[in-house]
Formats: sequence, C-alpha cells, structure tokens
Amino acid sequence: MNAQDHNLLDDYFNGLLSPEAEHALKVRVAEDAEFGEAFALREQMEDFPRRAAQRSALAETLRTTGADFFHTASGGQATAVPGMTVNWRRWLAVAASIVLLAAAVWFVGSPATQPSYEQYAMHAPLALTKRGAAEASASEAEAAFNAGKYAEALRALDRLQAEQPDNITASLYRAICLIETGSTREARVLLEPVAAGNSAIRTEAQWYIALSYLKEKDTARCRAALEQIDPGGDHSEQAQSLLKALK
Repeated sequence: MNAQDHNLLDDYFNGLLSPEAEHALKVRVAEDAEFGEAFALREQMEDFPRRAAQRSALAETLRTTGADFFHTASGGQATAVPGMTVNWRRWLAVAASIVLLAAAVWFVGSPATQPSYEQYAMHAPLALTKRGAAEASASEAEAAFNAGKYAEALRALDRLQAEQPDNITASLYRAICLIETGSTREARVLLEPVAAGNSAIRTEAQWYIALSYLKEKDTARCRAALEQIDPGGDHSEQAQSLLKALK
C-alpha cells in the first residue's frame, strides 16, 4: 500500500469517486489481496461507529466506564495542519468505540486492576505524504508506524524532521513513537510546548502527555494531565472516561 492507495480509499469512503472509479476499485479489491485486506480493514473502521444499536446497549451496561464516548459529533474535517490528512473526528469516533470495548473486557474480567496504556493508546494512522509528492522518509515513517514498528518509524521521523524541522505532525508522531518505545520523558519534552500553545494539535499533545504517565503507571500525574485537557475538545470524552477508571 502506497500513499496513492490510501488516498484512493479515502476518496471511496468519502463518496468522492465516480461510478467508473468505484467499479475499478471493487475489481481491484477482488483481484489484489493486499489492497483487498486494506479495504476490508478500512470498511470495518468506517462501519464500527455506525452500529448505533450495539453501542447503545453496551453504553447502558457500562455507563460508568465510558458511555459518553458515543456522543461524538458527526462529520468533521481533517485537522488543518500541513502534511496531516487524517480525519481526526472520524478516527476519534472509531477509537472511542474500540476503547469502550476494551474497557468492557477490563471491567468484566479484571475489576480490581487499573486501566492500562494499551487500552487507551489508539493512534490515528500516520498520513504524511501528499498526493503525487511522497518523500522517502515520510513514506517509510508511514509504513512503519501504521504497521506498529515504532522504533523503525522513529528513525524515519528523525530523518524527516532533519529535513522539515517545522513539520508539527512529524513531531507529534515522533512523541508517540517515543512513548511506545519507552522514552516517555523524552516524549513529554516534545509534547509539553505544543500542549501549552494554540496549535491545531494542542489537545492531541495534552492527551499523549496523559498517556505517557499512564504508561509509567503514575496515576497522580496522569490524572493531573487529564484534567488539563480542553473541555469539549478532541479526547475530552476519552479523558473523562479514563479519569473515572483511574483509582
């Protein structure tokens, strides 16, 4: 899967393809195994938030562990940051659904344990490359990050930031990779100035600061960081759910 393929899937699921292009895509889904798998995964991601009846029943059963996740506003546009093409509101709706299911397993199976980093670390796919302008470092970073190879992605992002020091998306995902690879303090050095500023990814930085403390099992600092997340913004509902789950 390259950047053009990801853009093609974006256009399909956003209803931007012509009937002829849709037909060609479906033919490729049937004939190209790798593309077919990517299509199926994306289809599941798109469908999950729409299962209103299932979400409603689960939310009623687990009201104290995150029912508010399912009040995510519909629609939304991609965050206006150079190089960032992820539709954050759509992704957050998907992530919230997955997190609630993880919370259900935790609540039923291990009610005495603390919530874990893995339950809440639902990362939006990295999408740095632009149509027709894929760069080697950006493509390598995307492929590695989206495959869960965070050390490899970190190396590619280091190279990208050497070339593009003002790429705020690369900086955010470098911090995520640092958290994933255990360098949580170094991640916070990157995140804290963003969290204190007014950029388009301010709440992303706030959320990942909280997750870095959750990974360290530092409950007090995690709670303090969660309380700093902007009310009503991205991740505010996830933050409230995590606050309720922390003991």
